[in-house]
Amino acid sequence: MDQVTSFDWARIFVGEQPLFFLAELFLRVVVIYIMAILLLRIAGKRSRQQLTTLELLLVIALGSAVGDVMFYPSVAILYTIIVMLTILILQLLIEKLKTRFPRFDKFVDSKPTLIIKDGQFIEESLTSENLTKAEIYSSLRLKGIRNMGEVEYAYLEIPGQISVFKFEKGQERDGYVLVPYQEE
Repeated sequence: MDQVTSFDWARIFVGEQPLFFLAELFLRVVVIYIMAILLLRIAGKRSRQQLTTLELLLVIALGSAVGDVMFYPSVAILYTIIVMLTILILQLLIEKLKTRFPRFDKFVDSKPTLIIKDGQFIEESLTSENLTKAEIYSSLRLKGIRNMGEVEYAYLEIPGQISVFKFEKGQERDGYVLVPYQEE
């Protein structure tokens, strides 16, 4: 391993590659960026909305594949394109399997979790999903809920947001007040 000189400003800002490598680096970024745009277009709009487990994995895998070729001169662009195409093919294959086999879909993405019923928390659900009541209160307030008694059902959805079904007008229950303070 080579000895590193501390505060070697040329190494820190320019690196140890020949200066002409900066032009190659620019080309690498442009090619991979365009390739990533094309792959995301092929993957479709669904891959750009709230991320499911599989879609988050896609983002992480593509990010990892794209990063190396941009920084390391020893990594060929072709290698990265092959990795990106393989990841996309796997993604599309798994999406097809999910639509054909509901049990596979539940295995990959799980299913929504009931976290509130009749204005009351389901404690086991909070524990299994590692949720705090404060997080849920915040989400409910963002949906305009002022009192837990307004909530008939609330689900933690697969992408992580909370969906709420309110009681019909006049059917509400007494419940915990969610408004943190009110100015008078």
